[in-house]
Amino acid sequence: MSNTKKVNNDELVVMPANDPLFQYIKPRNNDMFSLMNGSELQELLYYVENYYLELRNRLGFDKYVTFGLELEFEKATQKRIEKRLREVSLYNSWKVKDDGSLPIGGAEISSPILTDNSNNWHNLKRVCSIVNRSAIIDEHSGGHIHIGTQVLGNNTESWLNFIKIWSVYENIIYRFSFGEFLTARPKMLKYAEPITKEFWEDYQKLKGSSSLVLKDIIEEISHHRNQAVNFYNVNNFNRIANDNTIEFRCPNGTLNPIIWQNNVNMFVNLLLYSKSSRYNDDIVENRKKENNDRFSTLDLYDEIYLQQALEFCDMVFTNNFDKVYFLRQYLKSFEIGSKKLSKAKEFTKKMSA
Repeated sequence: MSNTKKVNNDELVVMPANDPLFQYIKPRNNDMFSLMNGSELQELLYYVENYYLELRNRLGFDKYVTFGLELEFEKATQKRIEKRLREVSLYNSWKVKDDGSLPIGGAEISSPILTDNSNNWHNLKRVCSIVNRSAIIDEHSGGHIHIGTQVLGNNTESWLNFIKIWSVYENIIYRFSFGEFLTARPKMLKYAEPITKEFWEDYQKLKGSSSLVLKDIIEEISHHRNQAVNFYNVNNFNRIANDNTIEFRCPNGTLNPIIWQNNVNMFVNLLLYSKSSRYNDDIVENRKKENNDRFSTLDLYDEIYLQQALEFCDMVFTNNFDKVYFLRQYLKSFEIGSKKLSKAKEFTKKMSA
């Protein structure tokens, strides 16, 4: 027995009604995990730890939500990858190119502008499978995600909300974006520098402006291209284009399409939450006071901060299913990494090629 939901005649992932996790919580409900008592939370986390994520046919986003992916990889046989992309008619849309940030034998594939539909997720799966046969993810590889600027939109308050929530929960976002790894890639500080302190200072400066415009915000928060979130491509707040995106640079590289999809889901929902009427400044403000600038360096981001993570997913996501997907990747079976880039225990389902 299964429970499915349809959006625009395109089926979302099957929600297994017989799974113990979704007997304990209803996948479409919006339970507040952060408000559960000790025994309720302990039972939930037990089920979450034993749940394995799978690729969804759709995430449920409207068509105006666009995104693009940059798959970096190393020790590649590039000609073989290009040949296989041609064989499945993806070579002209998923572009293979050299990347100067990677060592010899490194390259990247850039996707076209994507929207949330089953065909695009299937193509991502095919691209990951092709690259996985002829390259590896190593310590230099990143997994950058570009989301169309129009998703956050042209309201200054939305941008201020985004800056603030990022500055307060950056430690949560980073651990989640480590993907199947337990720590940041060694080159993270060089190519995706944390910006919690800078964003908080930017927010404090900007919120007091009596004549704030979006141009002022972009100039203030664009410290350099290699920060966790890059705004140098932002040039229009309504137009959909390849060169008009908010770039999230902190995810580690991966060739697992489930993790790619889960990363997209988190970052898009974070932007949508920042501009929604659900935005709860009291929770963010209280968390900032409680943290008291304790979580501001990358060395601390591989630790688990459970209550913060529960707060974050309760704010950002609107259903239990998305919350489970977020927590499973964030918690990684409650493993804590060493300094070496090492993988967590598997938490995604095996997929056919």
